[in-house]
Parts: sequence; C-alpha cells; structure tokens
Amino acid sequence: MKVVLLVAGGRAGSDFFHSLIDDHQEILQLPGYLKIDDNLSNILSKKFPNDISKEFIKSYPVFFDSRINKEERWDKLGIKKNKFFKVDKKKFCEKFKILSKNKTINKFTNLKNLHLAYALARNKDVSKKKIFFVHTHLLQWTKLFLKICKLKNFEIIYTTRHPLASLSSAFKAWINYDKGSSFFPKDLHNEIGRIINDSFELNKIGKVSIIKLEKVHLENKKTMKNFCKKFKIKYEKSLTQSTKNGLIWWGDIFSRRYLSGINKNLKIKINEKYFFKRDLIFFQNLSSDLIKNYHYKFLYPKKNILFNLAPMKCELIVWRNTIKNLFYKGFRWKHLLSIPFFYILRILLFNNILIRNRKNFVTKSII
Repeated sequence: MKVVLLVAGGRAGSDFFHSLIDDHQEILQLPGYLKIDDNLSNILSKKFPNDISKEFIKSYPVFFDSRINKEERWDKLGIKKNKFFKVDKKKFCEKFKILSKNKTINKFTNLKNLHLAYALARNKDVSKKKIFFVHTHLLQWTKLFLKICKLKNFEIIYTTRHPLASLSSAFKAWINYDKGSSFFPKDLHNEIGRIINDSFELNKIGKVSIIKLEKVHLENKKTMKNFCKKFKIKYEKSLTQSTKNGLIWWGDIFSRRYLSGINKNLKIKINEKYFFKRDLIFFQNLSSDLIKNYHYKFLYPKKNILFNLAPMKCELIVWRNTIKNLFYKGFRWKHLLSIPFFYILRILLFNNILIRNRKNFVTKSII
C-alpha cells in the first residue's frame, strides 16, 4: 500500500482537498488531519493492543464523535447542517486487537492498523485499499511523522494557492478568530514561513506533488482525475463533493461563512486593508520562484527588494492585538517581548539574500 502524506501550504485548502477524497473506496484514511507529537509516538510504542486503541480514542476523540470538533464544524454536517458522525469505540478496539495478532509490530504497523480498524468499525471494505493516506498538515509534524515511523518510501502532496492570497486569507482568519486572542507575532512569523519556505523544505525530504487550490475549484474534474491517474486509483463521483465520513462538510469556522464545496467562480483576492502596498510588493518578491513555477500571475509591480526594514502593516495590527490581549486569561508578558524579537527575526530570515537561489528546490510536479 503506497503511503501518501498531505501537507498544507498555509491556508491553502488542505482540509478541503482531504474532504474531496473522503470515503474513496481505495484510500485508507481518517476524516481529518492527524496531530503528530510525542504523545502519538508513545501511544504507538505501547505493548498491548487494548492500551494502544484506548489511548488513541482518548487522544483523538473527534474521530469518534464529530460533535466535539466545533472549530472544523464537524458538529454541523449534512445538507441541513444538523448531522454528525460517531464511530463505535468498542468495535474499533476489537478490530484493532484482531489486526495486531501474529504480525511484526512496530510504530508504523500500529498506526496503519489503527486506520484499518477505524475503517472496519465503519463497516468499510479494506481489501480494495491502495493508498495509506495521512494528513500530517504541518512541515514539523511531517518531519516528526517520518522520524516516528522510520519511513523511506512515501510521497507528499502539498496544497498551495497564490502566495499573496494564502497570506491574506490566513491573516484574516486568525486575526478575527476569537477576537484575535490566539494570534501573536510568533503566529504571524510562522504563517509567513509556511508560505515562503515550507515547499522548499519538503522537497529536501521526499518526492512532492503540488495541488493548487485554484485548480481544485476551477478545474475540479480534471485535477481529481489527474490525482487518481498519478496514484493509480479509480475516479469516483464522490471526488466532486466535500464530505466528512460521507456527510456534507461546510468548511471550518475560520471561513466565517458556510462554504458549499467547489466554487467555479473562485478568484484570487488580496485583502489590502491588512497590508501596505510595499509589503505586498516585498512578499511577491520573496515568493517569486513559487509564483513563476506554479504559473501564477504577478499582481504588483516587480521590484528586487533585499530587505523590508520598516514595520509591515500586518505586523502593526498584530502588535496592537498583542497589547489588547495582553491580560486575556492572565498576564501574558512573553507575548509583549515577542514583538521586537519576531520583528528582528523577520528581517534576518525573510529577505532576498537568504531566499534567493532556491530554484533547485522548487517542486516541478503539479497535479
């Protein structure tokens, strides 16, 4: 069974793409991303099957009762937004115990068996599965996943969109979520890094194929058929519907509205109220290799800017937000110190002296 990992390039539709391949007969998967951390490693290291399955349920309860996952709106599934899914925990544990008998057990095998047990607990036929699909979501989670499972043979799908649109969407989502109480200089720094650097870093660790969010919407059938052809699986009509365990999914709460799946009228939009024009020109310059290789348009005048020393508008907004939320749930003094720290770090790391000459690490394979 081929191992395929899904990684998100900022706010670039990884969950949406995952929802399109949901319940495909030849793909072994969970309905959402899998948080990869030391806790998962410890679970997979346990000796007894019952301990593994019960700890997995405890650590990932959203996979067994979707009502818990309100951020992803798994509590409002279905055509009328009044459905949810539950998976029989007892049956899951029983199936995992059976799968764990008489086999060479390691962390990877345990993880695969957990996925198989999940499918069997949902009364799915696992004999047809050709792809073991894991949504590792983040670059650091992906690296840790490969370390935990000691994988050598795998492929990565990386979802992307126009870099400026990705940054704009991510910033808008997080600065407005819960009144900005969880979005600080470190988070802005990480979002910029994910968009500008992650695809290059992924290309150093494995074979990467690009899925463009714009093509998933505007050329859906063609893109999904290309995906099936690449991984040698059958094209199914379900690939045109956004679902979670077979129930219609309406997108996460960060979207601030219900999204009805494929948008044939999708356009690249930049919310300029969060950025100075010079900021957007600078970001465009930093991501020029991505824009060229993924066949996007340059939206602003081309200028070769080495450094952007002045504070960016998005930084100023985050700084004000940090001060506003400084005493939210206690005095969070570390966030105050993070303002100058990540401002200086941004100047040192996100500039055209360090980022230029990365062409050899740009993924050429676009699905």
